[in-house]
Formats: sequence, C-alpha cells, structure tokens
Amino acid sequence: MLLINKKTTRNFAKKQAGGKGYNLYLLATKGINVPAFSVIPSHLFEDFVERNKLGEEIKNALSNLSFKDAAAKIEKIILSGNFIGPEEEAIYSLIKSFSGTHFSVRSSAGDEDGGEHSYAGQLSSYLYVSSLEKCLESIKKCWASAFSERCLVYRKENSIELEKILVSVVIQEMIDPDASGVVFTCNPVTNNIDELMVNSVYGVGEGLVSGLLEGDTYIVSKHDRTLVSKEIVEKEKALKGDFENEKIYEVEISEDKRNIDSLSDDQLAELSRISIQIEDLYQCAQDIEWALKDGVFYILQTRPVTTLTATTKGILNLWDNSNIVESYGGMTKPLTYGFARYVYNQVYIQFCEVLMVPQSHIKEMNFFLKNMLGLFYGRVYYNLFNWYKLTSILPGYKFNRQFMETMMGTSESLGDEIAERIKPPKFHNSFGSRVRKFFTGFKFFYFHLNIQNIVDKFLSDFHAIYDVYRKKDYYAMTADQIYDEYMGLEKDILWKWHAPIINDFLCMVHFGVYKKLTEKWLDHLGQNFHNDLLAGNGNLESAEPTKQLISLSGVVVKTEGLKDFIFSTKNEFLLEALNQSEYQEFYALVSTYLDKYGFRCMSEMKLEQKDMHLEPKLFFVFLKNIINSGQIDLEEFERREHEIRENAEKLLKENISGVKGLIYSWSLKHARKAVMNRENTRFCRTRIYGVVRSMFYAMGENFAKNGIIDKDEDIFFLDLEELKGAFEGTNSVQDFKMIIDARKKEYAGYEDSEPESRFMTRGPVYWKNNHFPAPVVIDSNIELKDNEMLGLGCCPGIVEGVVKVILSPDDNLELNGEILVTHRTDPGWIPLYPSASALLVERGGLLSHSAIVAREMGLPTIVSIKGLTKRLETGMKIRINGESGLIEILD
Repeated sequence: MLLINKKTTRNFAKKQAGGKGYNLYLLATKGINVPAFSVIPSHLFEDFVERNKLGEEIKNALSNLSFKDAAAKIEKIILSGNFIGPEEEAIYSLIKSFSGTHFSVRSSAGDEDGGEHSYAGQLSSYLYVSSLEKCLESIKKCWASAFSERCLVYRKENSIELEKILVSVVIQEMIDPDASGVVFTCNPVTNNIDELMVNSVYGVGEGLVSGLLEGDTYIVSKHDRTLVSKEIVEKEKALKGDFENEKIYEVEISEDKRNIDSLSDDQLAELSRISIQIEDLYQCAQDIEWALKDGVFYILQTRPVTTLTATTKGILNLWDNSNIVESYGGMTKPLTYGFARYVYNQVYIQFCEVLMVPQSHIKEMNFFLKNMLGLFYGRVYYNLFNWYKLTSILPGYKFNRQFMETMMGTSESLGDEIAERIKPPKFHNSFGSRVRKFFTGFKFFYFHLNIQNIVDKFLSDFHAIYDVYRKKDYYAMTADQIYDEYMGLEKDILWKWHAPIINDFLCMVHFGVYKKLTEKWLDHLGQNFHNDLLAGNGNLESAEPTKQLISLSGVVVKTEGLKDFIFSTKNEFLLEALNQSEYQEFYALVSTYLDKYGFRCMSEMKLEQKDMHLEPKLFFVFLKNIINSGQIDLEEFERREHEIRENAEKLLKENISGVKGLIYSWSLKHARKAVMNRENTRFCRTRIYGVVRSMFYAMGENFAKNGIIDKDEDIFFLDLEELKGAFEGTNSVQDFKMIIDARKKEYAGYEDSEPESRFMTRGPVYWKNNHFPAPVVIDSNIELKDNEMLGLGCCPGIVEGVVKVILSPDDNLELNGEILVTHRTDPGWIPLYPSASALLVERGGLLSHSAIVAREMGLPTIVSIKGLTKRLETGMKIRINGESGLIEILD
C-alpha cells in the first residue's frame, strides 16, 4: 500500500492526500516543524468500497434517503467493510514507526482546506489512539464522516457533487502539549491584514476549537512582531490526554497559572515568526493550529482564512480616480474605457520618444505604459504606481512626482518611503540613460523657450486635419468604411500628440513651482491667492462655447418675440421650430454654433454620452438657463473675471518686490501660459472624442441594421479590441449580442456600487481586495461643526443660496442662480456655470477643469469635498466661502 509522507512526490501527494494531508506535506517539505505523519491516500477508500461491494448501497442511500438518514446508513455500511491483510500490515508498520505510543487519526477530504471550501469542524478526528484495532475503526469512521449530514448539506449548498466523495486519512504522532491554540495571520475581527491574532489555552487545543474553553488572545503586528494588545482570561480548566483510555479529559489549573499569560513574550514572538513564514508559503492569510511541548512549537494543520475580504500577499497596486473622475465620472462603458486606455498608451509612448528613450527601451516599458488606467465596477481609475514609474525616468523625480500629484489632483501624496521603492525600468541607471537624462534636460529647456510656437503649430495642424474628419457623414458609410476612417484618425491625429504632452509636462513643473513659491513667500494672502492670479487669463478655447452662448442669449432677449417663442416651445422641438419660423437669422446663428461646438455635451469624454449633434435639445437647456440667470451681457461677464485677477495683482505688488518679485513674476507668467496651453490642447482632445463618438454611433446603427447587435448604443458595451476584431477577424467570441447582454447584466449590478476614490490591491485586483473601505475623515486644522463641510477653495467669493444637485445629464438641468452641487464636472458642464451663483464639486483638484474654468469665469468654487452629494440635497440653504473652502448648512 502506498503511503504519503514528506518524501512522497508532490504530484502524488496533491492528488491523493486530501486538503489537510497535502497541507501537512507542504509544511513538512518546507521545513516547518510538524509531528511525524503519514497519509492514507484517497484511492484506498475507493479500493475499500469496491472490494467490499459498498458502492451501490452508498449510492442508493444518497438517492433515496434524507441527508440525516443517509448519513447514519452510510456509516453502518462503511463500518461493515473489512481491510485486507496487506493493508492492516502497512498501517501497523506505520504506527509502530512513531517514536511515541499514541497518535491521532484525522479525516482529509479531497476538496478540503482550499481557498474556496473548508470543512472546518465537520470531519471527524480521533485523538490518543494506540492500538491497531482502534486505528482501523477510526479510519473507517473518518471515511464515514465525509458523508455526515453536515457535510452533505454543505456540499449541496456549495454545489459540490455528492456522487464521488474522496477521503484521505492523516495518521499523526500525538503531541501531549503544554499549551496549544490557533493563529490567524490576519485579524479576523477587524479584517486588518497587518496583524496576527493568537488564541492560546493550556493543554490540548480541542477545548478552544470546540468552544468549551476560553483562551488568551494576543494581537501582534506583522511588521516587527511586537505586541499590539492582549486579553488574558481566567483559565480554570484545561484538557489533557488520557493515554490509558485513549481520550481527553478535563483537569484543574493551579491558582498561580490561572490569570497569567499562557505564552511568554519569547514564545509569542517565535510563534508569530513561524506563522508569518507559513503565510508566505501559501501567499494568503492562514488559520493555523499549533501545539507547544517542552518549549518547541509543532504545527498541526493550516488552512486559508475563507472569511477574509482582502488578500495579504501579491504585487501591490495603488488606484486613484480623484481627478480622472472629471473626465470619466460614474460608470463608463467598455468601449469608452478601451479607447481611453489606448489613447493614454499612445500618448505616453510619444512622451518617451520626446524624452529620447530608445525604441527598445520603450518596448520594455510598454507593460506599464499600456496600463496607465484601470476599470473597477465600471469606474475608471489611474494605476498610480505606473504613473510614478513613468515620472521616475525624468530628471528630478522627487520634485516631479509632487508636481504630478498636484496636476493629477490625487487625494493624497504617496509616502516618500513607498515612492522611493518604486523601481524605474532596469535601463534607467545605465550610463547611457544618465547621458540621455542630461540631454533631455537641455531639450526641455528648448521646449520651455519655444513652447508657444510648438503649441501654435500643433493647433494649426490639428485643425486642418480635424476639419476634414468632422465634416464627413459617417452615417452614409458602411461599418467597414467607418472603421477605415477611424484607423486613419488614429494615424493622422492620435499618433501625433507630442506637443500636448510636452506642454503637460511643462505645466506640471511650472504650476508646481509657482504653487510652492506662493506657499513659501505669500502664504499670508490666503490659500486661494495663487488661483486668483490665474483667473481671467483669456484665450481659453474651452470657455468660448459658453461665451458664445451668452452672446446668443443676448440676441434672444433683444429680438422681439424670440424669447417668448423659445420658452413656449419644448426643447426637443426647438431646432426644427426655429427652422420653420420667421427667426431665420437666429436659426443660422444656432446652426453655426452646433456645427462648431455640437460635439459638446455633459460627460463629453464618455463616448456613449450623446452630444448636441445627436441631441440638440441640450443646447436649448443651456440657453434657457443663461437667460433665466440674467447673465446675458458678455462684457459684464468678462469684467467679473478680470476684477478677481486685478485685485490679486494689486495685492501681489504690495507684498513682494525685488529679486523675489522678479522670480515670482517669471514663474506666474509661465504658469499662466502653460495652464492656458494645457486647456486649449485638451480641448482638441474633446474635439477628437466628438468625431470618434460620431463614428461609433454610426457604426452601431449599421451593426443594428444588420442584426449584429440589437440597438445602436449597445456598441458601447463592446471593448475596443472586440470592435476592431469584428473587422480584423481576431475575436475568440463572435456572438456580440451574448457579450453585450452579459455586460449589461454586470453593469446593472454596479449601479449601487460606489468604490472608494483611492485604494490598494494585491494580487488579482478584483478578488480578495477591499475596494469599499470605510470613509476617511478629512485631516484638517479647522475644527468643523456639525453643520460644516470643508473642501479646496478654488475661486473666492462668499455666496449664500439654495442648493441644486445635478449628478448627470438626465437630471433636471434648469438653473436660475442656485448653488450647483455635483459629484464631478467636465468641459461639457461649462454652459451651466453662468446660471449658477456658485459651484461645489465632490471630486477634482486645483488643476482640474472645474477649478480652471471657474477661475476663468470668476465663479466661486470649492472642489474635493468628501461626502458632498450624500449630505446636500436640492432645496437646502447653505453659505459657501470659495477662498477658505468652508461650507455651512443653514437649514
């Protein structure tokens, strides 16, 4: 008969030892101290059943009886069977090989103690066995315990088949311990993966496992194995081994030991070390049973902690959507995410080319360059460690990463210790790379001197190509013709994005330096002073659509009868009503506006969101809001912007001069220019997304007509690679309707999910990780009252008014001087701004679009307000301070 011990081949042990037995095998082979053992392989049970002709009886019992009756019947069936001589001889030789006289017999199910299923407490164990007769009976009872009522119910509930139950049996030398217990290599009460929980009793651990005895509890830090806390209970009794009668019995604990630690400090440290070693072996949190005899620890068994929501091992990733939520707020469909991920990949490959990184090295880096973004529950996140890796190849990593955090608006900075451990690519420290860095510094100095010419040429070239693509009628093309146009767009525009990425880097540096200088020299002027100096910058393309809307609203008010006509007609019919009306001059102005800016919409970076080309009624919502607000004088609107800037510049002259003044003025000048260029080049990105949106909607219409998908908008539930595969013949699954239905079902389940804006993952990112941690309290020097909230002030002004919460384009968008409250914004929200008295945004940073455009318009604004949309409701009266970031709820 083949037995399993630590010298057995791994493949045989894995197949035949069962969960508990295989874990003992792994522990022993890795040098963990376990009591001497052997495992009777599961095939012996199969042989036993077949030889004794028990299979049909067991099958009938499972089929025809209740689980309770089947369990009792099967135990009798198995106990009626007999071992053959060679089997008895092999087992007798095994138990005689132990140094001690007594041993334990334990069940080991074939699917036990994995990460998915645990039969803890359901399978039988027999302790202090000494005779062959008792051992053989215990083996049969262990086999029978796999058919107990509890095990059968557990199998049914977990969809585990009943027909083929495999059971191995562990025979292990018995340790009569001085103390024993359980270690969890996590804190199962708090789910803290950085702590161990140790439970300990005197004597045999069965009393602790069964709940008969209370044990001492120790919480230990994994990092340095220091004691975090402990709870010492009164231990009146213990379980000890009765060797003569082959059982355990209760004994009284002497008075002097009842209320002291059952483990010494040294013993606790040693047990912690062993436990961490075992966790490292399995790469997940473990539930470990241990025994202590004469100062030596023995590990009796280990299994995964199945209740833990987060893994403790694996490669660490950090995810943050503090700023990107402005572009991809809420749930983002797979096609938009796939396109965005592709764009980011292409842009940062081009950035590496600008940095003069050789193509061979770019290929090495592409693993993280193509993974700058992630998707959780339909929400887009930055994969921050990959961003830090990219920044690490630049000169001045320590400063640049801080500037990058400011530009990206991350919710918190990365600790210096972790940031310094982020390893750049291997080639980074080579002599050639150091030379490249040196020349890269000079190259960016050249870019700094010539950035305006570089950006202006990019804008000129961009518009020449863009105008060609935007004027094409994609609805008149076949799907493959549209795809051909799309591939041309990638080549003609997306592969030539060097200028925007150069300016983005300069913006990161200039704004970072400017903000630091302000904090160092002018901190007494308020935390919002540097924002005020950036207001009224002018020449922002992204603000032009709103300014033209204001001009158009002035035309409406000044044209006799036009205002009544517009307000008496439903938004969805207004464009055609104007077409058939006497107001042809105004209709021409609207048509020109829609032709030029029809790609605008709320959530405009989300390709599935219909723009004003597809839904012209959105234009009239914005127009009516501006008319209602009374802000129809463009000169007055621009004057408000400039007042903020002029007041700030006056303060600047009064508070700084000399060399500091020259340095600060130089920094301010370049920060203004970089921010302006950044907004204008980003607006080009918005334009491209508008063209791609038209392409994908037209392609979706074509697919729907041909029965490939049900509705044109269903195309956005496909991934970009799947869509490309439809034309390139590379899809492994061709049934798009099935894919779309599955994704719709999954996305419906995401509706009520709201993952945290920042979290870490280990190993496979979607499983055994905490994506929904408890809300973090804002760390602030301001002591907030119950009716107060705090965010980042972006544009000054104290406003008292009524709240209007708008979370999506599907909400009521009518505004008339209320304080606009939302979760996040993007450039498509700008037309709402003139109709609001103030803006509160739950997400975003100082360089977010909300902050930049609000400063440009002089709109009192606060961003990054945790819990904003959960706490404020439409109709509430509040007071906000756009400089300090303070919000007071008045009723």
